[in-house]
Amino acid sequence: MITTGYKLVQLANGARGIQSLAYGETMHPAIGPAAEAEALYVKQLRLVERIREHSGEFVIWDVGLGAAANALAVLRATRHLACAIRLVGFDNTTEPLQFALNHAEALGYFGGYESQAQTLLEKHRVNFRDAEHRVEWGLRSGDFPTLLSRLLAAPPTRFSHEPTHPRPLPGGEQPFVRVRTVPLLGGVRGGCMVPMHGIKLVEAVHEPHRAADIHPPKCCYRERVLPAAEPEKIESLPAPHAILFDPFSPAKNPAMWTLPLFTNLFRLLDPARPCALATYSRSTMTRVALLLAGFYVGAGQATGEKEETTIAANTPELIDEPLDRGWLERARRSHSAEPLCAPIYQQARLAPATWEGLQRHPQFR
Repeated sequence: MITTGYKLVQLANGARGIQSLAYGETMHPAIGPAAEAEALYVKQLRLVERIREHSGEFVIWDVGLGAAANALAVLRATRHLACAIRLVGFDNTTEPLQFALNHAEALGYFGGYESQAQTLLEKHRVNFRDAEHRVEWGLRSGDFPTLLSRLLAAPPTRFSHEPTHPRPLPGGEQPFVRVRTVPLLGGVRGGCMVPMHGIKLVEAVHEPHRAADIHPPKCCYRERVLPAAEPEKIESLPAPHAILFDPFSPAKNPAMWTLPLFTNLFRLLDPARPCALATYSRSTMTRVALLLAGFYVGAGQATGEKEETTIAANTPELIDEPLDRGWLERARRSHSAEPLCAPIYQQARLAPATWEGLQRHPQFR
């Protein structure tokens, strides 16, 4: 059982960070919370540039809110822009945020946002004006994979005979949903809502790996009917323009790095709304999962001791250094490339069907 608890640690460059005793990992371990958040998310996602050129509300999903270092880096970097920002944080606990507020002075990255963070902690929502821009900052607390499933609803024009995924998934045939799906709020792809009636989703089923098996576990897919949601529990979220993807590592938190999760995340994007996702992981299995989910994927900028990170997007125009066929060949030779299809961390070579799926990706044609 995972226990709770956090502690302050001093990093090599003298900055203070937060270590989770339960996961045994330190948040932003290389160069500290403020510097890493600025380099990995703000600069790499070109947030200042994109927000400056954007008209209307710019939506950012902060997956793994943690101690709010990433969100606060965004607010600091964009406060001089005349814009509207909607920042949505996701986490299954508010404990790291509370711990960070208790040690705000030592951490040094709150920079005058303590009161807003405290309101977010207490009410899960805060609206405020910050210099030139308006901010709506919200928190969705709970299990992120489950929340994605509850938010997932297909476009109103999709019927039972249409595929549920832009490309075949590992294992061969394209799965189908045998029900007309519920339209999104307002009838547009950019909004997501939990339908009042049950919906069918495609989910992964894990086949245990036996010692005698030659091949790694397969991702199988089945239909599952979500229970009907009570009217008062209906939630809506706008599709994001940017995603800060910052859970604990795949080895310690595998449920946040599976192919089904990235597939559901991709399906919630608005095809007409360019969206980029950045993450610190450069693992081959993570990049393969993002590609099979439908993203274009590229090598991200170095941060601290990491020579590369990862950036993904629903349009190639947001990728500066897309992965090429040289990377694809290296992935084929890797002993840790098959994406996770269940919340169990394991390393395996690419399955034949996965390799075929990667070769069909538009990025490598």
